[in-house]
Amino acid sequence: MTDLEDVDWTFDGYDTQEYTHGLHPYPARMVPQIVRALLSYYKHKGVIEAGDLVYDPFSGSGTTTVEGRLADLNTKANDINPLATLLTRAKSCPLDVDQMMDFRDKVMEDLAADLRRTRERYEDGGAFDDIREPEVRDGWFPQPHLLELCVIRNRISEVESNWDNGNEDDLGRFFRVALSKTTRRVSFQRNGEYKRYRLAEEDRETHDPNVYRIFANKVEENVDLMKEYSQRVNHDRSTEVYLADSRTAEDIKTNSADIVITSPPYGDHGTTVAYGQFSQDPAIVAWGRGYDEMREVDKEGLGGKNRKLEPLDTLEELSPALAATLETLREKEGRAEDAMEFFRDYYAVMEQVARVTKPGNPVAWVVANRTMSRVNIPTHLITKELCQHLGFEHQYMLAREIPNKTLPWSNAPENVSGVTGDLMAKENIVVMSAPDN
Repeated sequence: MTDLEDVDWTFDGYDTQEYTHGLHPYPARMVPQIVRALLSYYKHKGVIEAGDLVYDPFSGSGTTTVEGRLADLNTKANDINPLATLLTRAKSCPLDVDQMMDFRDKVMEDLAADLRRTRERYEDGGAFDDIREPEVRDGWFPQPHLLELCVIRNRISEVESNWDNGNEDDLGRFFRVALSKTTRRVSFQRNGEYKRYRLAEEDRETHDPNVYRIFANKVEENVDLMKEYSQRVNHDRSTEVYLADSRTAEDIKTNSADIVITSPPYGDHGTTVAYGQFSQDPAIVAWGRGYDEMREVDKEGLGGKNRKLEPLDTLEELSPALAATLETLREKEGRAEDAMEFFRDYYAVMEQVARVTKPGNPVAWVVANRTMSRVNIPTHLITKELCQHLGFEHQYMLAREIPNKTLPWSNAPENVSGVTGDLMAKENIVVMSAPDN
């Protein structure tokens, strides 16, 4: 990669599920080829080299972390979503192939028969006092399918507890990813949606998925992907993933990152991509996370309801694009305060990225422009201007179309039936160099 401006950043038709990127779906997932191209370019230029550190303050399902490991780098990442951190670890930590196969055999041994007996017991009206059901909400799962998911969960836990070859946490996490995907397929969730919407009632009555077949197929698919990934990466490199807030980034040392590549949320989780809603049932069933914990994820995101930072009244003075946007929103009596809250939180992350990145080294923000109250939000320009105020230097503004992404293309901003507005179909890669600290 010799010139970033010569790249077709759309990457339409490329395989975005290769290696471990295909282990589990995640909304608004960054295309791995973006990260791969950036890392390739900066390695070619001699800015980074094998063993350096790439940091992602918005890990999501781990695209930057996986690509960092594939590029022979050490990696660190933060996310406030428990499912995101678990997926990032599972996708980026390579496994010993022989151990993985042995673990798989123990998980799958007589599993079909156990699930069949569970179904028969349910149909006979038997009690299930021996199975602890997860904290999912009533009406979101068919029975005995939920009980079958619990049997798989317990089997993974049993194999973990009896495993004496080391790496039981990494192995158990890997197989819970297959259970997580199975959970989503088995539930009444409409799988094409990024928020929590159930199947229509008449469709729920006929919803009878084969739990064993879904899980077994996903296990085999994931095993093949991990084999390919594990044989490709350097097992001596490190991956550290923190369930943490990047507005403070307390686990990341000053001047420690050689490069930062990240895709921030496009807006507050409640009105754009509801990562917490997407993650709720998989995290609760496969990993035993709590309902209340998962319900808080979207409130904890940038611009969310759980306010953490003091108001920064001068923020719009730092970015002419933000000032013009807020003025237009106020004129329309739109959501100016919501926009301000989001960018205030986003700016706090920028401050931390400025702190943790080595002076002069690259930072790439992959951002999409959305609308609020039918006003276009030029996030790419606002990102550039706020970063420049912190001392970043602008390097590139690289535009790309979004050919395939689980995103809301339109919504009803006034909540009027049949009235929709465009949200996002383009991204920009804003490349800056970090300031002197």
